[in-house]
Amino acid sequence: MKKTKRVVFLGSLFGILAFSLQNPGAGGIRTGDLSGAGFFVSPTGNDRNPGTEEKPFATLHRAQAAVRLALKAGRASLRVLVREGTYHLSEPLEFGPEDSGAVSDPVVYAAYPKERVTLSGGRSLRCDWKPYRDGILMSRLPGVKNGGLAFSQLFINGHRQVRARFPNADDSKPGVSGYILAGEPIPDDLPDPRPDPDADMTFSSGAPRGIFFRPENFSRNSWARPQDAVIHIFMKHYWGNLQWRIKAVDRDRNILWFGRGGFQMGAKYAEDPCAVGPESRYFIENVFEELDAPGEWYLDREEGVLYFRPPAGTNMSEAVVEVPVLEQAVRFIGDPNDPVSHITFAGFRVTLTASTFLAPYEIPSLSDWAIHRGGAVFLEGTRDITIKECWFDAVGGNAVFMSKYNRGNTVTGCTFTEAGDSGICLVGELETTVGTQRNFPYECRAVNNLIHDCGVFSKQVAGVYISRAKRIAVAHNLIFNMPRAAVCIGDGTWGGHVIEYNHFHDTCRETGDHGPFNSWGRDRYWCLTQSHTAMTASRSHDAGKVKVDAMETTILRHNFVEESRGWGLDLDDGSSNYDLYNNICVGVSVKLREGAYRHVHNNIWVNSGTAPGVHVGYEDNHDRIHHNIIVVRGDDCLSFIGPPARGPWLEELDFNCYFKIDGSFTARVSALRVEDPRFQGPPRRYSLEDWQGLGWDRHSVFADPLFVDPGRGDYRVKPESPAWKLGFKNFEMGTWGLTSDFPETWRAGAGLSLPKSRQHIK
Repeated sequence: MKKTKRVVFLGSLFGILAFSLQNPGAGGIRTGDLSGAGFFVSPTGNDRNPGTEEKPFATLHRAQAAVRLALKAGRASLRVLVREGTYHLSEPLEFGPEDSGAVSDPVVYAAYPKERVTLSGGRSLRCDWKPYRDGILMSRLPGVKNGGLAFSQLFINGHRQVRARFPNADDSKPGVSGYILAGEPIPDDLPDPRPDPDADMTFSSGAPRGIFFRPENFSRNSWARPQDAVIHIFMKHYWGNLQWRIKAVDRDRNILWFGRGGFQMGAKYAEDPCAVGPESRYFIENVFEELDAPGEWYLDREEGVLYFRPPAGTNMSEAVVEVPVLEQAVRFIGDPNDPVSHITFAGFRVTLTASTFLAPYEIPSLSDWAIHRGGAVFLEGTRDITIKECWFDAVGGNAVFMSKYNRGNTVTGCTFTEAGDSGICLVGELETTVGTQRNFPYECRAVNNLIHDCGVFSKQVAGVYISRAKRIAVAHNLIFNMPRAAVCIGDGTWGGHVIEYNHFHDTCRETGDHGPFNSWGRDRYWCLTQSHTAMTASRSHDAGKVKVDAMETTILRHNFVEESRGWGLDLDDGSSNYDLYNNICVGVSVKLREGAYRHVHNNIWVNSGTAPGVHVGYEDNHDRIHHNIIVVRGDDCLSFIGPPARGPWLEELDFNCYFKIDGSFTARVSALRVEDPRFQGPPRRYSLEDWQGLGWDRHSVFADPLFVDPGRGDYRVKPESPAWKLGFKNFEMGTWGLTSDFPETWRAGAGLSLPKSRQHIK
């Protein structure tokens, strides 16, 4: 019998809880296994049929109705098998409590073994293409003119096309090419040509009214309908991007006035988290006069005409033209007192859902992140739902969203590509979590998933995003080519997560001040004074109270990170109660910003351009950093920015092995408000001898750690290694990322390829 890998949570009240990482749930369908299949669905079926394999239904909604009747009649082992084809959903497939299975007998909805089944939130268009001009074709769409059809994405032969924009799209350097630089924001005293009737309702976390554009880099075309245009612009610190509808274009004064929008990101602690300015890059889309490049399109809603300039070699008479319509394709909607439970959803391609970047957003915690509470597959009020071996292909917003009460759910063996927003979101709601109301994801799992090239529209995104949740397992995922994070934990409420055996690379490609793993802890006992760039922890601050929010320790272990800049493991503002061990970061390192109870041990930071650092330390923080290997290629081996004003900077800093190919040990200290006169004044660097004289790293050494074979990814150390002599312990190499049984279901058909697995080194 095959052994099952397990992830272990260490809970303060619950002891050891184990959860299977592979084959979760009892209802997963195996290839070739048709036993217990109750109903069949086929594109050639008929909803008046009995739903047998010989006479299948035509729609999943009809099969769902049959399952409900069977459940009422007491039938067990209910499975719906869906034959190959594309199923365009006229409305979301919604599961309620009446669709639930049992603990030992989940209800299964699955693609027929070895067949490709697509669930589409879009619809196909029958276009009568006629020449317009300059290689542009046009087709009249009566449904648009009469208000029966609206869309903001166009797919030709399964590929998302570019809505007419300035400047033209250019993906050669993500986040840089295909953008232009903005000018200054509009000052508050400049009169608005179309005043906002609610402009007097000012509040913190506001947004700019518009920007001056630079005439030397702006379009010279005259726009007939500027009010239809949408600007996509990075905020000036590049934490993410924002979108607004354009209200007006003033070419006399070179002004772009913003209309509705600006809610796609924000931080409640800042006065102006959405600030834009000369540092901000942007483009503007949905402008007919900018339709000048192959692959661009424009929809004239007033006249009901679709314009498209096909790429060379595209036969539009045979092309499949599709547009997303539904924001959500599948919904699981229950109540904590009556949840949807024990359903397995397996083997489907989910695609063509509508974009959501102009839908309502919210800020679930005090981090910089805002989210749209929605997804192509949306779960709320559920227990023990399994989403297995699905491909989320070019959905318009988040792919999977677990909102508020969710318990014991699993997303496994899935592929996520070209999502408009994040891959998997698990987001509770603090305001409705009180007493017996427990509106947050709990003991859910995101394991063995391939997530890449997401964040097409929104850039403040993650492969896996966690906020207001508890005991979430994120394991054996491969996440790369992301504009921001691979995994982000938005707050310290309530901790207990396990992030392990993941492989991250090429993240934060379009944003800054972040890491492939990023966490926040701006919770009730986050201590911040002065400004975000000049702060210190108050002497009266009780670091121990961070555990009121971060109740249980969050564990990061056995992760492999490859990046060229930034931070590998970025424990940002207030992140507390973390245990980091047996992680390897190549090219990057670790940052601990203000927080407490961080235990960092037996990790390897190799060839990092940025020194591992502690930034803005709490007094009495109980942080421990020991028995790590730190190999840098930058100037310093350690960096302290704003250590505590009084008392020890850390509880422990020792038994580390430092090395730099060219140079010697230096520790850099930038003291903002420390009382000790030895650290006042400008930044200074310390040699290892002087550093040890201050009481730090007294047993640490500066020496080559003697890796076994770093060229092959073997960062074990040799028996004669100085790190080994200090007490560093070797751990298994090559176990991170996807497991060997990651499904092939969609890989070949989608044209997906994976990097060769690292040699398994024991």
